[in-house]
Amino acid sequence: MKKVNKSHGTKNVRLELTNNDPSKRAGSNNLTITVASNDWRITDQRVSMTIRDAQALKSFLNQNLS
Repeated sequence: MKKVNKSHGTKNVRLELTNNDPSKRAGSNNLTITVASNDWRITDQRVSMTIRDAQALKSFLNQNLS
């Protein structure tokens, strides 16, 4: 399989997806969501999850957002 590195940014959020990493290290296949902070005293907020958790989140959102 080919390694996948994709990213997408909006005004408020940056999404980064890494999948099929041949190294098979823990945490190498994940989705990271970063929310930039406009306040210099607060760092950017980041949530990182495995692909399996991201798929569960996707399923939840698809069921509950119409």
